[in-house]
Amino acid sequence: MPVSISCVTLPVDDLQKSIAFYQNVMGFAADEQDDDHAAFDVDGVYLVLLNRGDFGVYVEGVGHSPAARGNAESILSYFAESRGEVDALIAKAKGAGATAADAEDDDGVYSGCFTDPDGHVWEVLYDAA
Repeated sequence: MPVSISCVTLPVDDLQKSIAFYQNVMGFAADEQDDDHAAFDVDGVYLVLLNRGDFGVYVEGVGHSPAARGNAESILSYFAESRGEVDALIAKAKGAGATAADAEDDDGVYSGCFTDPDGHVWEVLYDAA
């Protein structure tokens, strides 16, 4: 069986606010949700938003504590199809209240970053190569 990533789970403080952000900014539709989580099928990889307390149960089981809001342990990347799409997505995130860094061109890769309502960092990039 080939190795693949099937699911990325993010801890969130306000599930409804986070669901709205991902629907309105990223255009994701929740495939399932309840009071504790929401799951989005993003081209075969699930993005799961899980209440921070429930998230802690999983990571504490292996001796870790969940990162506090505002601390980053990973970067999620979105590959855009054009420079315009990069700019549009960052603008949409800013309009939804995200902290964002405008896109810049670095050796043919045009990219910028924004945070979701819980401080998770997203990089949006277009590689013209």
